[in-house]
Amino acid sequence: GGWTGGIPIQKNKMSSILVYGGCGQLGSAIVALLSQTNNVVCVDASDSSSENVRSIKIDFSLSTEENTNNVLNELGDTQFDAVVCAAGGWTGGDIGSDNIFKGLNQMWNCNLLSAVAASHIASKTLKEGGKLILTGAHAALSGTPGMIAYGITKSATHHLVKSLSTEGNGLPENTSVMAILPVTLDTETNRQGMPNANFADWTKLDVVANKILEWITDSSPASGTLVSVITKDNVTEFIEN
Repeated sequence: GGWTGGIPIQKNKMSSILVYGGCGQLGSAIVALLSQTNNVVCVDASDSSSENVRSIKIDFSLSTEENTNNVLNELGDTQFDAVVCAAGGWTGGDIGSDNIFKGLNQMWNCNLLSAVAASHIASKTLKEGGKLILTGAHAALSGTPGMIAYGITKSATHHLVKSLSTEGNGLPENTSVMAILPVTLDTETNRQGMPNANFADWTKLDVVANKILEWITDSSPASGTLVSVITKDNVTEFIEN
């Protein structure tokens, strides 16, 4: 507070937020929005392009365990109101694919290990009553035969959300855990990969970023909720499963 000419100045409560995978396409959009009004730490292999963001770099030549311990060492006793995992990737292929093991290893690293790393960091750095937001996939609520490796790692991420919202989860008191489950995000990579798709049914990155901001600073779904993001004709609905 403070007084200037009789008008009270309200100091907005800034939240402290860690974004894991903050340099990817979704992560960059989330960091860009959140950092306008909050203190943001970005964890990724490169520095964030957003201003006023603290970047902590991970090195893909190291193990997830080494990287995660390095991040925790660098954070020291920093505490967060929210931890968001925006890391992830996609690959196609059915169980008969010659690349199944390569694909599964890749998806394991970028989808599941990132979610586990972000959750482990949250266990050490979240304030009581904080929020942990992971990225799942709407497709993984049912079978994904044509993208089996992707579906396996995303359904494991959904399991992580359920486990972390259950008693004895190893997180600080009253942590709320939830996941955002997109169908298709409107990214440069997806446009290049599917140039003839109907982009009106793809979700804009800033729509997702705005919803995450709302969850962190305002009200969020109950802990354990998986929220599908369904876009039709440029209108996006957030549907709790």
